[in-house]
Amino acid sequence: MRALRLLALLLAAGLVCSAADASDVGATAQPGRHDVFNQVQRNAWYLPTTDHVAKLFVTEIGQGAPVVFLHGGPGRDFHYIIDALRPQLERHAFVLYDQRGSVLSPVPAGTEGELTMRQMVDDLETLRVALGRDRLVLFGHSFGSLLAMAYYRAYPTHVERMVLAGSMPPVMDQAMSDAYNKALEQRETAMMAREDAIARALAEAGLPSDKHRDTPRQARMRLRIRYNAPLDLVHVERWHQLTSGGIYYNHAAGAAIAASMPTWDVRPAIDAHPVPITVIQGDSDYLDPAAHLWSALAKAGKVRVHVIHDAGHCAWIDQPQAFAEALRDGLDGR
Repeated sequence: MRALRLLALLLAAGLVCSAADASDVGATAQPGRHDVFNQVQRNAWYLPTTDHVAKLFVTEIGQGAPVVFLHGGPGRDFHYIIDALRPQLERHAFVLYDQRGSVLSPVPAGTEGELTMRQMVDDLETLRVALGRDRLVLFGHSFGSLLAMAYYRAYPTHVERMVLAGSMPPVMDQAMSDAYNKALEQRETAMMAREDAIARALAEAGLPSDKHRDTPRQARMRLRIRYNAPLDLVHVERWHQLTSGGIYYNHAAGAAIAASMPTWDVRPAIDAHPVPITVIQGDSDYLDPAAHLWSALAKAGKVRVHVIHDAGHCAWIDQPQAFAEALRDGLDGR
């Protein structure tokens, strides 16, 4: 279970990230194109799972070539990525869905502990069939990158290309887990120890000096500043662009899914069925800074890596323009 340290950090991070795009200010006059959350509601539908245990909430935003987004967690929801997708909506239609056990795709109470990664993979295959696509373009963030890799391993001929942001490593086995987990813990500690930046953000938010005087709303703000932002962002002062902070999150589902896949290796699938793979990673992403663990595959020409400088796990908040350019490159194949 030591290899689950990185997934445990994802669960603890409260990571659900979102950033506003200035180009959309004042765009409400054209709701068909620019009112993205209107599109989320208008295009929503439910997809029954093949075992009839759950119904997956599915929707779509944008126009053009379809891309299936795989959200982080596990156990979270897809909404945090929406603002990061805005610069791409003229060229791509993004299929967004809550994975089984997440907020909008619940399972029967008390059964969350039975969830597995294999179910997540099979649900994605069910979605592919429902969409009528021979192959999928996948964009996964954080845990979603691991789900993308797991699907690619199970259904390699059903994948057209993948973009992995804030990515998990391409391989994790028992032999490397101890060293990786130790380094991961050290990176987490360093990110969370930026007391000056945290103190400035707390002061700018106008929170009481004594946390025991916080209102419920202030307590949530404090959690986002003190715990979520330092782990996910280089620029802690942008904490307000992080959404949820764990509100939209099924902890039991996340723990079960994470425990079901302690090791993995996507390299054989890459060798046997190569597809375009782009990794977008902040140079301060606590999971794998600068995608170091992808470097061998990058040097071999099997994947492309975009390192976003001065950025963390939610790189589109730290460096929105650089992230948008990297995502466009990964999706359009340039």
